[in-house]
Amino acid sequence: MMQKTLKHEIKADFLLEKGMELLWSKGYNATSVNDIVMAAGVPKGSFYFYFDSKEDFAIRAIEMYFKAHFVPAKEYLMNKEVSPKQRLVDFYEYRTKVLKEELNCKMGCLACNLGSEMAEHNENIREAIWKNEEEVKSFITGVVEEAQEQGEIDPKLNAADVVAFFEDAGKGAMTTMKEMKSAYPIDNFMTMLRNFLLK
Repeated sequence: MMQKTLKHEIKADFLLEKGMELLWSKGYNATSVNDIVMAAGVPKGSFYFYFDSKEDFAIRAIEMYFKAHFVPAKEYLMNKEVSPKQRLVDFYEYRTKVLKEELNCKMGCLACNLGSEMAEHNENIREAIWKNEEEVKSFITGVVEEAQEQGEIDPKLNAADVVAFFEDAGKGAMTTMKEMKSAYPIDNFMTMLRNFLLK
């Protein structure tokens, strides 16, 4: 029974990885279950053995995306060998590097893409994105609070508001980056962030 469960998980993860690329590049509405199973090379019927629906698939893809992208980035926030302010810069620099190098300035962020497309139309998908984003923001907020305690960031500022501003500005830069097919918006975001954090 245990082995079957593990096998089941491996197959579901494989489908998620293949389908996530499609959701990311084409969007939710333009990606069909047929597209996903064709990309994974599995029969269409088996999709529903692993997922309740396309919506269920998208929600699990969002969870996988956040784990894959936030876990390595989180290492920078947790690195106690450098100051909290520097950890914040390192964290955002790492994320920028991934966007520029791995995604070639074209893909943007899966959560931002799906959020823009689906937030008004699907409450479950909107909630899955929001919940994961809140967890990320909460973690970054903890580091901003540390920086405030150490006198590196103005303690009069609300830490959660600072992080919300960083994250919203970063989202906007990712959207414009896709429109321009250029790294300029994300480079500009980092320049402004460094000026705020390292002045």
